Amino acid sequence: MNRNTHGARADDHRTTDVLVVGAGPTGLMLGCLLRHHGIACTVIDRRDTIDPRTRAVMLHAAGLEILDTLGLRTTVEDAGVRRTRIDFHTRHHALFTVDFTTLDTPFPYYVNVPQPEVEAVLADHFTATGGRLLRGLRYTGHQEDEHGVTAEAVTDDGPHTLTARHLVGADGASSTVRTALGIDFPGITYPMSYLLAEGAPTRPADPDASAMYIGPAGAVSLLPLPHGTVRIAGPVSPEALERDSELSTRHFRESVDALGFGPALRFERVDRIAHYQVHERLAERFTSGRTVLAGDAAHLNSPAGGQAMNTGFGDAWALAWRLAALDAGSTAPLLADYDRERRAAATEVARTTGVLRLLDAMRHATTETARERVQRSLTGYAEAWSQLYLDYHPTPAPPAGAAAAPDTAHPVLPARTGHRLHPGARVPGHRPQPGHHTCLHLPGATPDPAHLPPHTRTAELTPTQRTWLPTGTTAVLVRPDGHVAHTLPTDPHTTAGATAETEKEAA
Repeated sequence: MNRNTHGARADDHRTTDVLVVGAGPTGLMLGCLLRHHGIACTVIDRRDTIDPRTRAVMLHAAGLEILDTLGLRTTVEDAGVRRTRIDFHTRHHALFTVDFTTLDTPFPYYVNVPQPEVEAVLADHFTATGGRLLRGLRYTGHQEDEHGVTAEAVTDDGPHTLTARHLVGADGASSTVRTALGIDFPGITYPMSYLLAEGAPTRPADPDASAMYIGPAGAVSLLPLPHGTVRIAGPVSPEALERDSELSTRHFRESVDALGFGPALRFERVDRIAHYQVHERLAERFTSGRTVLAGDAAHLNSPAGGQAMNTGFGDAWALAWRLAALDAGSTAPLLADYDRERRAAATEVARTTGVLRLLDAMRHATTETARERVQRSLTGYAEAWSQLYLDYHPTPAPPAGAAAAPDTAHPVLPARTGHRLHPGARVPGHRPQPGHHTCLHLPGATPDPAHLPPHTRTAELTPTQRTWLPTGTTAVLVRPDGHVAHTLPTDPHTTAGATAETEKEAA
């Protein structure tokens, strides 16, 4: 399938509803979701082909639910390996576990799948459903007015002009869209280098788990990949390598051996080796007029818990229905709400991936009492990393220009038994229909359709969802992204009073 623009005329003028810069997982997922909503979308990328390097790997339950909505979950899973646990090993032979099997979802697990495989599936689906994917096209800038956005891009053939109602910058950590908007990207860079190698391990990996091995001064994760290969990566030591320096196989082996786990972390064959820096950054804002940032262009965090691709999918999921509503004529401040909610979500991800102190606690847990305390502290990590129980209002987003520290005190994570369907909370396992709100209600408490937004679907709350229902409510109005827009009260006489606010928020 030829998705390049090399044969296009230099003065070619293209028009679309939404122009997405960046054909990584976030940009392609947004394109697929927009097509799912029936919105015309063009995705451009400066690369001629998919980057073959395996960067992000883990796909969690919330991301799998989104893929399932598009009918792509099975295809993506077939390209990866399913896992149900993350095990933490220490030199003192302690074992700590984060177990995903009891999550409230049809997919209580995560999948280790190379990012290029995910991008290939999304790209094929996007173009098959009428999306336009233009490769070899480099964004150089844009202007906007009250009618839309005019973007400039170049290829080897010359300049191109593209117009759209909205522009989305999903072009990664070094986003040219973010730079063009003049949006700051403050944060920190971890002082140590992360080492990475992929290949065939000396010992077969656990068939159910990924793992982290914690040594005296460093740690690495071991992620099983397809075809019996693994990735071993992490802050092996406190030292930082020069950015342009080469990492030899011998240096990697000696550094990892110093952790003290012997053959468990050795390769029979190394296919790829690299080193990189980890950044923690948060854009001072995610929107500017008709332009929006998503994915790594908007936020970066520690690789702990495998959140990068999943958070980008969450951005796409939160943005697609809003762009569809704006395309249909909504005048609600939907992009401002996206900015507020997704900055809060990115802040929460940073909070739950800052695990350096947690790893240190594991290192020093040499007694049974200490080990039990550490294991109890892991309660809530499966819920947080799955992103199933995301609540846009648990903690306020930081002020513009602020970024969360990577090594804060060990975060207190809520168990899912404490999840409540307040406004802003996600409804785990719920499958919204594109563009439609859903009213989930107690048996016999069906709200009057006149008090709901047009075309709202209705369904009874499941027994599990009923346990999350706040006291004094009989139903919740759920947005197209699966988050609660409003709760409906028990007293029918107050329903009408809540209707105006409900319709305003659901507009």
